[in-house]
Amino acid sequence: MEKPRNPYVIGNSVGNSQAFVGRDDVLREVLNVVRHDNQNAIVLFGQRRIGKTSVLRELEAKLPKQGDCLPVFVDLQDKAKWPLTKLLQEIAFKISDVVPDGTSDLRSEPETTFSNVWLPNVLKNLPSRKSLILLFDEFDVLAAAPDDAEQQANVAFFPYLRDILENVDPQLLSFVFAIGRNVRDLNDNALSLFKGIVTKRVSLLEYKDTIRLVRFSETNNTLTWTKDAIGKIWQQTNGHPYLTQCLCNCIWNTAYDNEFDKLPEITSEKVDAAIPNALEIGESAFEWLWDGLGPAECVVASALAGAGAKPMTGMQLKELLKESGVQIKSTFQ
Repeated sequence: MEKPRNPYVIGNSVGNSQAFVGRDDVLREVLNVVRHDNQNAIVLFGQRRIGKTSVLRELEAKLPKQGDCLPVFVDLQDKAKWPLTKLLQEIAFKISDVVPDGTSDLRSEPETTFSNVWLPNVLKNLPSRKSLILLFDEFDVLAAAPDDAEQQANVAFFPYLRDILENVDPQLLSFVFAIGRNVRDLNDNALSLFKGIVTKRVSLLEYKDTIRLVRFSETNNTLTWTKDAIGKIWQQTNGHPYLTQCLCNCIWNTAYDNEFDKLPEITSEKVDAAIPNALEIGESAFEWLWDGLGPAECVVASALAGAGAKPMTGMQLKELLKESGVQIKSTFQ
């Protein structure tokens, strides 16, 4: 008997796949912006591993089905040290892959050619009733400290893009920026670009969508879940998509290591048994999540972890931090 496929995905984008669940509010908000006559940009923000790339990939697949959108996915990871000319050439290359009869040739002066000649020509020659949607992933990697000489794209690209945003026809070109932090935590250079732009948080999955994700193994008939087991998953991950995928992936692998001869049923005890393995497998992701927190967020996260797995109000957290020697200036709501 051939071993079936584990349907749970760890680490990779699940956009444009059956593993993508929920996010209806985010997709709807993006569509509202790109169809608005006087708006042409939205910022999607959320912590690392929360699913922003998956949302962009889902938009890349779904927007063309709306009949009037040509989405272009641009990954900016590891491009903070690029000069503006190279960055513009990369964007032109990505656009030319999507636009019919497009060309990525920016000639000898990319900075002048891209905004004044090349992009206007692309927009002018779009198919009737079509609009271009640029989906920028990991956009905040360009938002390093402005005094860092190596962060070339930071200083040059933001004002350059701001000029395009302010002067382009919103019905021809829109932007979706995905960033791994709150807009207000960016430097002044980035803030000037995002001033007045709609923002939308990409956060935890709702309960019903988390259940859909957990039960994904039932759609390919590889696992069954008891009600208590599903409740345990929700208790442990609270709808975090990466953590849910990671824990379910470990449960699936363990089940087929031990019970390959029959359809396994997952109980809450089996969920508990898989947690140590999930923590080990996800160690690098947890470190990455921690590195993405600011100093104040690290203090709060540490306090919550030390308090154990129990609900806590804002006032209770304030008291807990006070006991640890941390003074809170603002009032929890």
